[in-house]
Amino acid sequence: MNRYIQQLIEDFDRAGKKPVPEINFGESYEEFEKQMHEIEEGKLIPAKEKIGVSYEELPPAEKMTDEQTQNLLEAMLNALSARGTDITFPGDGIPVKLAYTELRNHFKEGFHSIPGWVIDFCSGWCPDCAFVDYCSTKDDIWTKDELEKEKAK
Repeated sequence: MNRYIQQLIEDFDRAGKKPVPEINFGESYEEFEKQMHEIEEGKLIPAKEKIGVSYEELPPAEKMTDEQTQNLLEAMLNALSARGTDITFPGDGIPVKLAYTELRNHFKEGFHSIPGWVIDFCSGWCPDCAFVDYCSTKDDIWTKDELEKEKAK
């Protein structure tokens, strides 16, 4: 498994060495809004096309050690950033295997073709969030009892 993970890391490194230019959001709010609309409405492209590795090629977290998962996750984050997609995880102290698994799931959907997109893993609905136990934003929205009640539904 070590050699396979190293090969994946090398594939991500190759993608990271081909950065896309920063998007120009213009000089006015109208230009910014137009660019954001183009990004949001832009088509999704397969992960293989965006950064050279598909969902099917990524091993499940439970097949790797924490160190292997951390190394692969870092390579994924670096490649995505270089190719115009930034990732932020909601919260602190998130286990590496959880972060990897949730990012790996995005590989099924594909990624925006236009650079400038940020994946923050926040749908705004805390009860279904994989990161709810690590995110303090939920505390501004939900009481513990309300959250537990909604999760039970």
